[in-house]
Order: sequence, then structure tokens, then C-alpha cells
Amino acid sequence: MAQAISPLYPQGNNAGNHHAVHPESVHFQLHAQGLNHHNQPAVVVQPPVYRARAPLPDPEPDYMCYSRFTMCFCCICLGAAALHYSSETRKANGAGQRAEAASNSRTALTLNHVGVIVGAIIITLYLLNTFYFDGNLLPF
Repeated sequence: MAQAISPLYPQGNNAGNHHAVHPESVHFQLHAQGLNHHNQPAVVVQPPVYRARAPLPDPEPDYMCYSRFTMCFCCICLGAAALHYSSETRKANGAGQRAEAASNSRTALTLNHVGVIVGAIIITLYLLNTFYFDGNLLPF
């Protein structure tokens, strides 16, 4: 009682079934641009589009020198943070993002001002402790 298994696609000229399609009998009718060098269908895609913004004509100030000064001579922690925001301001200016550049610029300026004030207070306290409270007013 073995049953014969019929092939997935009937052999011959559609074997009496007018709706069945054999894969080898399918012919793509494409014009020359749609075929590759093996005369097989090719996929044509467009290249990606990158939208680059131009640098700002009047960039926001980045306070890079002020940040370096603050980091070296006043308060290293606040100076390093200000240097980071100065760098981000410079990147945003180059990318044409005015709002981000303005925000980073204000943050860098604020951190620099606070860093200078904190550094001045620390240096003043150190000098007072060294020369006034120890009894030595001047080192010479």
C-alpha cells in the first residue's frame, strides 16, 4: 500500500495543471539596467544621503584658554569639566548646531568662573594658614 509521492512541481509542461508554475519556467523580463553581468536580476539601491551641516558663520565662544587656565592654576576638577564643555562647544560649532554650542558655552563659562573663585579661596586660605597663623607674616 505504498503511495507514490508526487513531486512538488509537476514535471513537463505544467502536467495538465495550468496554475502550477515550475521555477525553471519563470523568465524575468527586465531591461538591460536591471540585469547583472550574468543576466540575472540585480538589486539596484540608491546610496545613502548624509546631511552635513556647515560650520556656524559666527560661532559661539568656546573659552578653551580660560578652561586651561582654570584647570592648571585654580581648580583642577572644575577646570577639567570646563575643558570638556569647551571641547563640546567647539564640536557643536563645527557641526552647525547653534543651540547645543550656546548651551555648552554657557556651562563652560560658569564652570570657569566658579573654578577661579574656588581656586582663589583655596589659595587665600593656604597663604593665610602658612604665613599668618604660623606667626610668619612673610617668608623673607
